[in-house]
Parts: sequence; C-alpha cells; structure tokens
Amino acid sequence: MSTREAIIEAAAKIFAEKGYEGMTIKLIADEVGVTPPAVYAFFKNKEEVFLQVYRLVLTDHFDIAAYHSEKLQDLPVKEQLYKILVELFNYHIREELQVKIFMRLLLFPPDVFPVNLKEELIKVEEMEIDLFSRIFERGIQSGELRPGDSRAYAGAMLCLMDGLFWQLQRYDEEAFWRKFELAWTQFWEGIVKRD
Repeated sequence: MSTREAIIEAAAKIFAEKGYEGMTIKLIADEVGVTPPAVYAFFKNKEEVFLQVYRLVLTDHFDIAAYHSEKLQDLPVKEQLYKILVELFNYHIREELQVKIFMRLLLFPPDVFPVNLKEELIKVEEMEIDLFSRIFERGIQSGELRPGDSRAYAGAMLCLMDGLFWQLQRYDEEAFWRKFELAWTQFWEGIVKRD
C-alpha cells in the first residue's frame, strides 16, 4: 500500500470513529506513522483528504454493482439482479468501517465543505440508475419483465436498496436476510411479466 493510500485509509478510520471535526491531519499522520508535513505532500488540506474518503465510499458500492452486472450478464435478469443485491449487502455486512462512514455521512455531513456532498451522491446514484436500467431494459426486451420504464424500475430498485440498507442497521444478519427475501420477492412480483 502506498503512503497516499495509507493516508486515505487512516482518514477513513478516524472519520468513522470521530467524525469530520475529530479527523485532524495530526491524527491521520500518527495513524500512518508519518509527520503532518508528509500528509500535506499528498493532500492540500483536510478537506481534500476527506473528499477522497467520501468518493472512495461512494465508488466502492457502485464498483461492486458494476463488476457483478458484467460478470453475471448472461444470467436471466431475475437471477442477475438478485445476485447483485446479495453481493452488495454481503459487502455491507463485511465492511463495517465503510458502513460506519456512510452512515456518518448521511446523518452528520460536515457543515462547511467546498464540494456539495449531496451532488456527489446524486452523481453516483445516476450511474447506478443507468447501470440497472440497462439490465431492466434487457428484461423488458426479452419478455422476462412486463413492459414499463426501465429507469423507473431502476429508481424503484434503488429505493428497495435504501430500505434494505436501513433494515440492515436495525436487525441481526439472520433477521435481515429474511426481510431481504420478503422485500425482493415483492419487488420482483411487481415487475415480472405475467402470461
């Protein structure tokens, strides 16, 4: 791991524990085992380090969906979407630090920041809608799904994912997967083509 990557990783850990206000360049440097000037050699200021952490958290989630959508593209749409969702939530279960960061960002975003963090989130959400709408469009064209607006289906799927994310915060893993199956089944029943 490069020093730059180590700085981002240390900043992510500190942000998850202490929030933006508690994430200082000194603490980051101490965590990495370098001096504060070494951090400044890679990043202009604390805001720039934080922005890298934020973008990493957002793109990790999208990268998982993109990777699995390509890997599973030859499967029927139902199976492809289901497996993508399972992979995304397995990631959330495994990567507690990333989830802590994401929760803190959603609930306690820094008050003053030169980049509009909501706009950054919406950009990634649009990328996800594009990715999922292509899968839904394929399902509509193949007759697996009832005719409809593939972007609306993708938007509804993001709402499903958001709801499941909050369920994951409230329930143990076993209870979560029961709720996951229930929510997925109801979602699929709403879009599948009936003969």
